[in-house]
Formats: sequence, structure tokens, C-alpha cells
Amino acid sequence: MAIVPQVSGDETPDTEPDAPGDSAASPAGASRRARLAIVGGAAVLLAAIVGIVVATGGSDEAPSAPTGVCYETWNDDPIAPIQDGQHAYSAHGYRQTLVTRLDREGEIVEDEDEETPADDPDARCAVIFASPQPDFEPDFGVRVYDEGRWTGLAITDKAPLDEIAALQAEAVSESNSVVAASGQLQND
Repeated sequence: MAIVPQVSGDETPDTEPDAPGDSAASPAGASRRARLAIVGGAAVLLAAIVGIVVATGGSDEAPSAPTGVCYETWNDDPIAPIQDGQHAYSAHGYRQTLVTRLDREGEIVEDEDEETPADDPDARCAVIFASPQPDFEPDFGVRVYDEGRWTGLAITDKAPLDEIAALQAEAVSESNSVVAASGQLQND
């Protein structure tokens, strides 16, 4: 004998009975929720992709190579892109860089002259890999062109870690290029 609540003709129960298979305990209900979760996740993913395409302009063109003595010195170097650039990209996860010039004290040269040679001691070309914290390889976070080769600022100038950290942190907001998987510098 089943107990059934008595309902008069003009009253309705507080809840509607569940449709067959919609019970939380039934496999069909769980399957239905799983499908809805997958569809919802796919919609969010699609919206994110559309947002990225719209934000980046959706261009299929590869970024062009930056111009200037410091970019050309890096990109044309037989070693820097292959050893330093690819290492920066894969081992350190760097993407954003600040290509600039540093003086003898390791300070950024604000009014750089494009005609200045890449290894001028008063305005050496530098590639600063953007990071909110210093690189775990102190000689790697800031690379300078010194005496015809790219090397770490920590090695050439014995720059302390706090100076390298400050330059890397500044590069986060001032970056003007990206390092590609090939190690080449490209326009930001």
C-alpha cells in the first residue's frame, strides 16, 4: 500500500514529478548534465577564441622583423638567435623583450641615436627579457652587445642581481618586441 498525499482538485503539489531519467541518481540524468557541461565549455572556448582573434586583428601575416641597429645586430648574429633566443623562448618561457641601449652604468639610454654603433660603450645594444622577477640564470635576463658579441650584463659589468631584476621588471611594461621560437626578435 502506497501513501499518497491527498490533494483537492484546485490545489497542485509543490513540485512537479521528475521526467523519466531526470533523477540525480539515474545514469540518464548524469549523462544529460555531462552533455550540458561539455556544450557550455565549448561555448566558452569558442567565445575566448573569437575574443582573441578580434583583439589581435585576426591577421594571418607573420610579425615583421623590427628595424634598427640593435634588432639587426641580434637577428643577424650567427649565435644570438640560435643559442640565446631559442633558449630564452624554450627554457625560460620568455616572449616579451625590451630592445634598447644601456650606458656604462647599466642604465637605459633614453635618447638613443640610431647611428650609434651596436657596441658603443656609452650606448650598447641590449635585449632585456621581460619578467616580474629576476631570471634564475643571473647572466641571462639582460643581454648586451659587447666587443662584438652578445653576453650577459652580469658578466660584462658584474651587475648585481637587483639591477638585473629592475631592468627585467621595467621591460614588462616597456617591451617593444617579442622573441620567436626561432630566437629572432619580431615586432611586438
